[in-house]
Amino acid sequence: MADKKPDMSEMSASETAMRKFLKQLGVTTHQKLEAALQARLKDGTADAGERLTVSAQIAIPELGFTHEIQAELMVPEADDS
Repeated sequence: MADKKPDMSEMSASETAMRKFLKQLGVTTHQKLEAALQARLKDGTADAGERLTVSAQIAIPELGFTHEIQAELMVPEADDS
């Protein structure tokens, strides 16, 4: 049986705040990455299909918490819109 997505009303305030933060982080980062990649394509400093290393770090100094991830992105085809 698949795990059922928790109802927002069943989540604690802490869980809700964490989900909102992670959603905002994901959405805003995606938008900024797309814009940066398109700008690089337009000015000719990146080529479609080029691979770029990306890293991200989240830190909560009060908890002594850091989490870093690394991956590789591929520059998309130019957006003609």
